[in-house]
Amino acid sequence: MEVSIVDREYAVRNLDRLATILLRSVEDGAVVGFVLPFTRAQSDAYWQGVFSAVAEHERLLFCATIDGRIVGTAQLYLSPEPNAPHRAEIFKLLVHRDFQGRGIGTALMLALEVEAARLARSLLILDTVMGGAGERLYRRLGWQEIGVVPHHFVDPTGVPKASVYFMKLLDLPCDDV
Repeated sequence: MEVSIVDREYAVRNLDRLATILLRSVEDGAVVGFVLPFTRAQSDAYWQGVFSAVAEHERLLFCATIDGRIVGTAQLYLSPEPNAPHRAEIFKLLVHRDFQGRGIGTALMLALEVEAARLARSLLILDTVMGGAGERLYRRLGWQEIGVVPHHFVDPTGVPKASVYFMKLLDLPCDDV
């Protein structure tokens, strides 16, 4: 498995695979901002927005591949606010249903953390559905819970769910050593 940051052109060429991963994730109940029925057109529209954000250097798009085929993805939102050059947010960690349980989510998260540190982003934040696989992953990777918001969003079938907010402080390399 390989994890890399991809550019807009690569992402556009792989729209079909990215759209499929998102569609299957929503169908499987992932709480990632969409409700059923969720169509390929909606997935494509979402990814077109991501492609624009990548082209504008607002987000970094990470893809995990096996034998050249995308099996997982995540995004690092680089907070552009003048008072937040030290912060980034993790968006939409998704692993194709056929490849879950193989460490792909962990590999993506570790790659995100390495790149965030390289970019001097010492504070990472994210939110996830309470009780889900993401929550277990983030806790295992040493993320710190900072709060729970009841009924923050609904799952793909419309059932209200709580979100858990997490943060992680990264150790940045010192230049004065």
